[in-house]
Amino acid sequence: MKYFISSVILLTLFWGCNNISDSGKSEEPSYFPVKEYVEVHAAKLDGKTLYKEVTINGETEKTEGPVTLDELMKELDFFIKADINSPALKDAYDTERSRRYLIHTLKEGAKGKVKKIVVQYYDENVKEISFHMKTENPFYESETRGVLLWHASFWLIHQYNIEHYQKVMFMKPNRMIIKGDIW
Repeated sequence: MKYFISSVILLTLFWGCNNISDSGKSEEPSYFPVKEYVEVHAAKLDGKTLYKEVTINGETEKTEGPVTLDELMKELDFFIKADINSPALKDAYDTERSRRYLIHTLKEGAKGKVKKIVVQYYDENVKEISFHMKTENPFYESETRGVLLWHASFWLIHQYNIEHYQKVMFMKPNRMIIKGDIW
């Protein structure tokens, strides 16, 4: 009886310690953490000069000037919205990996605005992040494509391009193209 009680106590302690270590684990994201990656790299660009060209339905406007972190985060908001790391999307994407690419593609029949994310590497560094988002219903259609590029010498965000198309029923479609260079 003495050995039985000792065995039960020992097993209970072992099982209890095992549960503590499992619950204390931090889970890695299921997919490439676009939001966090953009936020970390955007913080390195505070005070740099932004050269921006915006074309809306054929009319172009160019601006240039120093950019704050808050302004830059607004510029890169489409990339932040393209992040697919949420519990609802945990099993919604197929992932392909190679030495140069990481590709997340929305599975057939799965629901999600982001259809595809492609992360391109050069050696071990991220060289480019691109995405494709699309929303459709009988009254509204929206499609956005974006590319974010890192400078190969400094590994800082250097350039971004966003193309956005929007069509609301009974209205003319809107097309917007944003090109930004950061130096």
